Amino acid sequence: MHKFAITSVLALFSLNLIAQTDFPATDNVKSEVTIKVSRKTKRHRYFSDNAPVTMADGSVKSIADIKVGEHVKTCKGGKSMATQVKQIDVYNKPDFSLTAIYLRPVDGITNYDPKMIPALLLEATPNHRVQTNRGKKRLKKLSKNDILYHYEPSTGIVSSWKVGAVKENARFVSKAYNLETEDGTYLVDNVMVAQ
Repeated sequence: MHKFAITSVLALFSLNLIAQTDFPATDNVKSEVTIKVSRKTKRHRYFSDNAPVTMADGSVKSIADIKVGEHVKTCKGGKSMATQVKQIDVYNKPDFSLTAIYLRPVDGITNYDPKMIPALLLEATPNHRVQTNRGKKRLKKLSKNDILYHYEPSTGIVSSWKVGAVKENARFVSKAYNLETEDGTYLVDNVMVAQ
């Protein structure tokens, strides 16, 4: 009986030791490699699941389809470059609605229909940051004097676009995403955003 009790205690101790070594390894893998699931962190910075992210090769993927380790495109010094995705934050049933920012070109565009004014739409939470001519700013702090940067895949040119209109509470989404990259920026709908 005494032998059985010692064996049982040793078996439980071994299982406890194995369990303790397995859990930290799994937690480490989740935080470094896969997806961080959150609702209340990072000051609610996210995009809808279908936000188009420009990949390093120029193709476009929905933000929900991007994997950790993939390379996405960003801009630095007016030129495009690649940066690697380090982490993906997933927000299930997020609390905040998206803000819509409409952008118009700073320089006049010569070949467009005068009945149609060229514009870009960027949707993100009010706390999400974008790269402007005055540094990184949260969407809710943008004014009509701010200029954002747009990458044109067909020409490789980075152009300047001015904030035209801001629509708060544009829409709610049931699932949302944010990327963290090595460079700290990436392109959503070819507009440079920051983390």
